[in-house]
Amino acid sequence: MRASFLTYLGIAHRIADYAPWRVRLPTDRGPSGDGPSKRRTNTRGFGPSSIRTLIIAAGLLFSVCPAESFGQVPVSPRPLILISIDGFRWDYLEKYEAPVLRQLAKEGVRAKRLIPSFPSLTFPNHYTIITGLRPEHHGVVANNFYDPALQEFFNFKTNETSTDPRWWAGGEPLWITAERQGVRSACFFWPGSEAENHGLHPSYFKKFDKSVSCVQRVDGVLAWLDLPAEQRPRFCTLYFDTVDSKGHLYGPDAPETAAAIREVDEAVGRLLTGLAARGLRGKTDLVIVSDHGMEPVSADRTILLDDYVDLNSITIDFAGSNAGLRPKIGTAGELVEKFRGKHPQLSAWLREEVPESLHYRASGRIAPVVLSAAPGWTILSRDFLRMKRLVFERGAHGYDPATPNMGALFIANGPSFQHGRVIDNVENIHIYNLLCAALGLKPAPNDGDDRLVREVLVR
Repeated sequence: MRASFLTYLGIAHRIADYAPWRVRLPTDRGPSGDGPSKRRTNTRGFGPSSIRTLIIAAGLLFSVCPAESFGQVPVSPRPLILISIDGFRWDYLEKYEAPVLRQLAKEGVRAKRLIPSFPSLTFPNHYTIITGLRPEHHGVVANNFYDPALQEFFNFKTNETSTDPRWWAGGEPLWITAERQGVRSACFFWPGSEAENHGLHPSYFKKFDKSVSCVQRVDGVLAWLDLPAEQRPRFCTLYFDTVDSKGHLYGPDAPETAAAIREVDEAVGRLLTGLAARGLRGKTDLVIVSDHGMEPVSADRTILLDDYVDLNSITIDFAGSNAGLRPKIGTAGELVEKFRGKHPQLSAWLREEVPESLHYRASGRIAPVVLSAAPGWTILSRDFLRMKRLVFERGAHGYDPATPNMGALFIANGPSFQHGRVIDNVENIHIYNLLCAALGLKPAPNDGDDRLVREVLVR
């Protein structure tokens, strides 16, 4: 298929008429966190007519080249807000009172279930959503893990982990894709957004602070959209964690979880009201996702590591719905045999034997021995169980992504997206390409394909 010169002629006029028009040379991008990254704007005297002439000339070139080589993506100045509701299980939309989200789903596109990547944990899946790479490829392989090359532990709760670029360099997140292509980005919380990546930061970002309320988070994004046009971000992230927190503590069927869903639903409603007040409601694309679902768990469904191995002989990268183990004494092969076939609710693999369907072999950050519990079961030590019995969480995730209760939320609503459509289950590796297409960006290499672009974007 060859690109149409008339198509590019139309795009040239659309781009040239979009103000303000400056050729910006981004440099010295050391952000303060709250303020913009420092940029030097070098205006070279290109006015709309000059830009139109240049792009029409480029269109003549494109008309004799395969269109696929340039990426068939829409040219759109409209903002896109990516909202994550951590721990929002796919069926919460109907199970609980969420009228705003339900209406957005009805009017836009929703997936029956968004399928997370393994392990279905917060940090790996948020980075998969924003890079299009599976955890084995972007390197954030769990919420906690050990890197034998760095000889250091990744701990998702520490500030050092959040800001150290070594942990995040395995993938290009969308805010970096945007910044590289001249599109300003802003992150009101997202795993990885506080770290420099390929020498860049988002134009604006907030350091994670759990005490910031849902309302304050929404108002922060709206404040960014109030900036002058030349400073305003076109891509924003907005993250809510309260549904996940309450789901863990009280379980997915608890009234506290229902209350958290109402709180987030009202916050999304506040965002819509704020967009409408700024004349942006009909001009803004919204993609609303979650990273995983939630499974009921209890203290009487546990698998105790010290029933099978001397804990002094191993290093535990992480435990819970899954566990990553490293032998201090003996070999990984000897260690895995201590668990194989010993408990009916436990699977045990060497890293290279993890089922292909889980895509969890390729990274050296994955522990040599991987344990995976059946849904509803928890892997831990006897001492840890003794401590947790005081407040044993009633909800968990991390299980096989094919488990129904691990299913997550996907909604797309806005002028770039189709209306009133329900699509089949889809893996979250495909979201990055959809976001790039909606923003008119060329995606970095990733594990996804264009299925969401074809099924969700307006044709």
